[in-house]
Amino acid sequence: MAKVEFYLFNNQSYIDLFPIQFGREECEPLHSFGPATRKHYLFHYIISGKGTFYISGQDKAYNLSAGQGFLIWPDLICSYEADKNDPWAYMWVEFDGLKSEHFLKLAGLSKHQPIFNQTTSPTESPVYQEMNLLLKNHDKRSAFIISHLYLFLNAVIDLSMSQHPITHNDITELYIREAVNFIERHYQESITVDDMANHCNLNKHYFSRLFKKELNTSPQQFLIQYRLSKSCELLRNTTLSLHDIAIKVGYSNQFNYSTAFKRQYLQSPKIWRKENSHLIDSGDSTE
Repeated sequence: MAKVEFYLFNNQSYIDLFPIQFGREECEPLHSFGPATRKHYLFHYIISGKGTFYISGQDKAYNLSAGQGFLIWPDLICSYEADKNDPWAYMWVEFDGLKSEHFLKLAGLSKHQPIFNQTTSPTESPVYQEMNLLLKNHDKRSAFIISHLYLFLNAVIDLSMSQHPITHNDITELYIREAVNFIERHYQESITVDDMANHCNLNKHYFSRLFKKELNTSPQQFLIQYRLSKSCELLRNTTLSLHDIAIKVGYSNQFNYSTAFKRQYLQSPKIWRKENSHLIDSGDSTE
């Protein structure tokens, strides 16, 4: 009988990098999953045994064994199956965030190159060790979980045989860092992309292209995500009304805030608060 353990990370107030869930499974012979898609990045690391990974639309089957890993890219139709005679056991971590694609590119992983290879033995690998730490310490504080997700990705980058270091443009990084710092200081105000570009002394359209290329999201979308992440902190840790939270994170009214929140998290801020806060409900009757 298959053995499965998994844990959810229920804190959506992070932006750059955050886990969704992680776990481990010892599969039965020919146990399979899919074809299906995922909304986030999902990395499987094979501890023992063998199996096959398929990507829809590619005339190729990846036959994998212990010490290898495979990455499922968001919105890509994939399936995988355990070997009949030597079924695999694997660990997985599902994650997302603005920096996810950047780190994966450093490891040489992409839609077209989803396989992780290394020369280290399966259970001596720092990749295995960091994933195992996540499982053993699933009930630790968010800071602990987040820090080991970073260390896990660092291990993937260091050990990947398809490692592909990206050359950084120092001037571009300076502009983006200045823009992000500006957002962090002024997100509570009615700032615009024009304000961000002006702060960096750049043309708005040129600035937007740089920002999108570096962070894989537009300046406006980053601002929205940042404001909503800050609102999650307030929903979780205070009993402020939704109106007050909306104003505190830069929205002119509760309706616009709630609409943006539902679009991002697929539920109202009121429901999110009930599911995530240990504090007494503030008594808001509207969503």
